[in-house]
Amino acid sequence: MIRELTRQEFRKLSAQRYPYLLLAMVLIAQIAHMLAAALAAPETTLDVLTGPQLWAKGAGTGLRFGVYGLLVVGAMGFSQEFAQGTVKTILVLPLRRWEWVAAKLVFLVLLALGLLLAVVMVGVLIVALTLGWGDVVREEVVLYGRGEVWLQVLAATALTAVFLLPVCAFAQLIGLYFSSSGAAVGSALLLGISLEAAGALGGFGKYIFMYHLHRPIGIVEKLGRGLPFRWDALLYWGLGACLLSFAIFCVWQVLRMERMDIAG
Repeated sequence: MIRELTRQEFRKLSAQRYPYLLLAMVLIAQIAHMLAAALAAPETTLDVLTGPQLWAKGAGTGLRFGVYGLLVVGAMGFSQEFAQGTVKTILVLPLRRWEWVAAKLVFLVLLALGLLLAVVMVGVLIVALTLGWGDVVREEVVLYGRGEVWLQVLAATALTAVFLLPVCAFAQLIGLYFSSSGAAVGSALLLGISLEAAGALGGFGKYIFMYHLHRPIGIVEKLGRGLPFRWDALLYWGLGACLLSFAIFCVWQVLRMERMDIAG
């Protein structure tokens, strides 16, 4: 049942126009940022852009726009069902409410992974066509080899995929509190911006999942500048905060759905 419901979610989304517009905006913003950075003349030798730096800049831009696209899609997941009245039709089927929640979440997570893959691959292609993928060299000294560069790009991509889980669950949770898609989307965007701002506050950021979301890509940018980097704090605080947030949002959604009076 969950598999079939997930398939239906993809069919519904593919029949609408706004997802394609959101994806186009994300990729256009990423490509424009990368090309502008690649074509800009460096002021000093220390400002010379490297492949991993360019990839990180583009992926960071794509991820930032993409996250808000996911908040839009996720917030509309349930709010649109309530607004159109299809929620009562769905629950007539022989399924449990938690299965419906799980199916929508699986759909959103798969969508997020697809978006991340698109951003990563576009970044890889742009770097290959401009600066090229090679060793990180500063003042004719090889600081990081090509193998290390690719390893860290893959690690950053994998960790970012995990860090997107609470974003998806958070967006879907917001949609359970509104019967208007516009109100749900507006609230999700406002809360997303607020969480990012709260994460920027010193001393509190490590507890907020939105704060950690962009840090894996930031580590690749640090590598691209030839600086030393460590994953320790990110794997400890970031991974823990994101997985805990994801679990809380998932349970919260199920409890919210189970207690809702759909018939009323």
